[in-house]
Amino acid sequence: MKISELISGYRCEMFGDSDCEVSSITYDSRAVTAGTVFAAVQGFATDGHRFIDSAIAHGAVAVMSEKSPERTDISWIKVDSIRASLADLSARLYNVDPLSLRWIGVTGTNGKTTVVTLLDQIMAEQFGRAVCWQFGTIGNRLGLKFEEASRTTPEAVDLLRMIGTADHKPTLISMEVSSHALELERVRGFCYDVAIFTNLTQDHLDFHGDMENYYLAKKKLFTDHLKADGSAIINIDDAYGKRLASELNDDRVITVGRDSDAFFHITTSHCSWDKTFLRVTFGENRYVFESKLVGHFNVANMAVVAAASIAIGVPYETIDTVFKQIEPVNGRMDRVKLDAPFAVVIDYAHTPDAIKNTLFTAKKLTSGRVICVFGAGGDRDKTKRPIMGELAAKNSDYVIVTSDNPRSENPSDIIADIIDGIPTDFPIRVIENRREAIIAALKFAREGDSIIVAGKGHETYQEVNGVKEHFDDREVVIEEWTKMQEIK
Repeated sequence: MKISELISGYRCEMFGDSDCEVSSITYDSRAVTAGTVFAAVQGFATDGHRFIDSAIAHGAVAVMSEKSPERTDISWIKVDSIRASLADLSARLYNVDPLSLRWIGVTGTNGKTTVVTLLDQIMAEQFGRAVCWQFGTIGNRLGLKFEEASRTTPEAVDLLRMIGTADHKPTLISMEVSSHALELERVRGFCYDVAIFTNLTQDHLDFHGDMENYYLAKKKLFTDHLKADGSAIINIDDAYGKRLASELNDDRVITVGRDSDAFFHITTSHCSWDKTFLRVTFGENRYVFESKLVGHFNVANMAVVAAASIAIGVPYETIDTVFKQIEPVNGRMDRVKLDAPFAVVIDYAHTPDAIKNTLFTAKKLTSGRVICVFGAGGDRDKTKRPIMGELAAKNSDYVIVTSDNPRSENPSDIIADIIDGIPTDFPIRVIENRREAIIAALKFAREGDSIIVAGKGHETYQEVNGVKEHFDDREVVIEEWTKMQEIK
């Protein structure tokens, strides 16, 4: 496709040769090859304009930017919004009409990964693995192929390229839709058949500023990206979910929850270390679901998944079969298999609400003490750190404060912020080295106790000063426990 064809009728200014052949579009100068249009995106950490020379050296045939041309020896496309144009022109180049696909989008602070993973398995069981794709925090499943994910929601250009160049195109896509994605046009042009709201609690205020802006970003999935005949599945046990349902106030809304006003009403539920059980009513229908997922918060996750699956045409029998077969989602209330007299659970909890829910669940299921090992991420919302400390103390018996992903921050500063929220008379230890913190917890635990290693979940790295080193909480637990048994 020539540049002239790519931008035909599109609102932009063209400088230079428009007859060049275009083979790809990217915002990453490292991915530039011959025939690429390089989009110079003004990011939060760096400015894409700094990499224009590198992109041209690697074969870029044109630059797309919101700025006027910086060079006259390269074709230049000036646009009003670089992020919007990335989405719009990528759909043209890769010949993908997002409206021709079926989409399920999941937004919320917590639960997105579990919900999307469950949905993907149910959809694959119903419609076939090859045509069902999944995008989310723990990875992207492109039919039969699985790859690591660099962010919760891919940039539109990346997602459209994956669809447009695939040997077998998807017909149904389940994906996590982050608030960042909604604000930064990553889902521009996508309209969802089913949009799901799990909950909203404090996180990402470094980006959104306050909870109101955070809520309004999430709301865009339902006001700007839901098909006219789509379904909005909303957990109204969450205060923001109840607000969202009332503000939308249309017949596409299916409310879910223990709340007596919920249309998909959870009437009974029970959780143990082995399974989660719930009974629901949906209009005149009565359903019972059971799974190996652990935690009272998974009652809500299973309920919204069931409601969404039914809304898209999946029969109860398929949902029931997948729920019974599915294993715990990697790093989500994920019990490590150890020959130990106590439980060790890995969980991604890295927000105040997630810490509270994870520890509350553990407390309910533990006959002994709950020992919490956690930290907080650097270069992220600092205001949540003391709140996490306070909630960890309220919902456990002993806390070991350690490092998470400090990124560019000093780990001791992050730890100090957490400790500010912990009462001075509460039993805590500070062990900055995460491996040493896990070792200390294993040595401290007694029969009947539970150790919750929180914050990193599925992650297999620790980022310190911009460098990612391999670190997997599960591996560390198994390695160190094995060493202890060998010493004995």
